[in-house]
Amino acid sequence: MSFFLSRRFGPGHLPWIRRQCGGLLYPTFRSFVTAMWAEMMLIPLFIAHLFRKKGVRESGPPVVMVHGLYHNASAWVIMKRRLAKAGFFNLHTYQYNSFTKDFTNAATGLSAKLDELVAEYPHEKIILIGHSLGGMVCRRVAGYGRYRHRIGGLVTLGTPHHGSTLARFGGNRMARELIPGRAIPQAVEDMPDPDCPRLAIYSLIDDFVFPLPMLQPARDGWREQVCSPMGHVWMLCSREVAEMVVGFLRGNVR
Repeated sequence: MSFFLSRRFGPGHLPWIRRQCGGLLYPTFRSFVTAMWAEMMLIPLFIAHLFRKKGVRESGPPVVMVHGLYHNASAWVIMKRRLAKAGFFNLHTYQYNSFTKDFTNAATGLSAKLDELVAEYPHEKIILIGHSLGGMVCRRVAGYGRYRHRIGGLVTLGTPHHGSTLARFGGNRMARELIPGRAIPQAVEDMPDPDCPRLAIYSLIDDFVFPLPMLQPARDGWREQVCSPMGHVWMLCSREVAEMVVGFLRGNVR
């Protein structure tokens, strides 16, 4: 197991992960179990999303949530409920096609969404929350000059900021472009960060993004927060992660 984990999380990082997690066996088991739970939640969440109440115009800063690779807007059903319970009601999701379209298409669509919100809420700054690849889309678009001072906060959840070696097994163009050093990580690296508070939340035992440094923005101005060991997709369902997001927004977004 140690050999497998060292290959997965990167040479030299395994002892540090062991110290941070208080061992390896239980955190790895917990990551596996939460990953299975996340898979079981996919269909119920999709159904809940289909029967959601139609949104009405809300006040306060617009919060835009962007899903990851091979997912859709139903990813945010639980997170939206928890944000609303915490007092954030102006909630929006952006959905893009990660199966047959490319990263440029995803970024163009999010840019159009932000243009709509800037026009509708001219006196509010927009908050962006991206899970996995969605965090890369958010970072790319938030760096555009016209949004530099219109973004009030940026949060990424389990985002492969520098790609992931698992992407080598990807079945389509979008996935393969997530390989470290390829198009998507490079497109994000080439873009400046927005002038706003920024937070990267990740698990040390992420089952989709590795090695470990891929989860770290490695740029000035970013705050990093490590959640308890859990599966990559489970972050969307985790009460702990939602509380981290809420705490950050309450403390940093005006």
